[in-house]
Amino acid sequence: MNILIIYFTGTYNTRYLVNKIRKRFSKQNNKVDTFSIDVDSKVISLENYDLIIFSYPIYAFNMPILFEKFIKKLTLPQNKKYIIAKQSGEPLGLNNSSSYSLIRLIKRNKGVLLGEYHFLMPYNIHFRYDDNFIKELFNYNEKLLDIMEYEIAHNIKRKTPYNPFYAFNSFIFKIQRLGGPVNSFFYKVDMTKCIHCNKCINECPTHNITIQNDKIKFSNKCIMCMRCSFYCPKDAINIGMLQSWKVNGAYNLSKIDEDTSLNGNYLSTHTSSFFKLFPKKIKKIELLHNQYFKDLNN
Repeated sequence: MNILIIYFTGTYNTRYLVNKIRKRFSKQNNKVDTFSIDVDSKVISLENYDLIIFSYPIYAFNMPILFEKFIKKLTLPQNKKYIIAKQSGEPLGLNNSSSYSLIRLIKRNKGVLLGEYHFLMPYNIHFRYDDNFIKELFNYNEKLLDIMEYEIAHNIKRKTPYNPFYAFNSFIFKIQRLGGPVNSFFYKVDMTKCIHCNKCINECPTHNITIQNDKIKFSNKCIMCMRCSFYCPKDAINIGMLQSWKVNGAYNLSKIDEDTSLNGNYLSTHTSSFFKLFPKKIKKIELLHNQYFKDLNN
């Protein structure tokens, strides 16, 4: 197949996931192209692809507004096959509604939605994930990738049931999209720490950051992807009203993925209310994985 993965990434978690998907499908002699979205992205043609995969990080139970605006500009050819591969830092059921507008768009254009898959990646805000917890999430993701491959190969369509409560919740939480432009005016840079590397300016996906009179300035186009503060090498950026939730410094995802000393059993010893969200979701995927690959071996 000719496969295209269209994605938006904030702090590059989604890019890491997309590369995993690309490698998986490339091993099957498919041709896989990837297309990363930012504010300058031009509309592309989907005509020459057999399968289109949409991938994005979930922001407040919704697609990032930059991603949503881009896909609405696309012409979705009829009878094309589609997959949604989204990711977030927690398995809340409220995240199930994040793709509703995209699913409607696919159906409106008579596309074939093969399935929606919810992967788990570390937070880039609120608090930092322990490496062993990330390893456990990666183990989950590998099983979900296995399931994705199996379902495509065996023509099993994964249905996304509509839940009006979840849909209403997502609609309400779209107010987060106003939070970025408002909070952006409270962003500050500690110029005693800043080394003028211009990383924040050069990598902002919306061109929200500029330098004026030797000072870093923030405009009103912020989508709260956290790329600037997360990757600032000197931790010089204050993110305004969200400063108490700030996480600074990249996760070494490749190293964690390959580290055999990490046993990936973090959840067995962490039972606070937040971590209780995960075992049920992980168990469900493990059971489905066992079912599919038991059938395959038989």
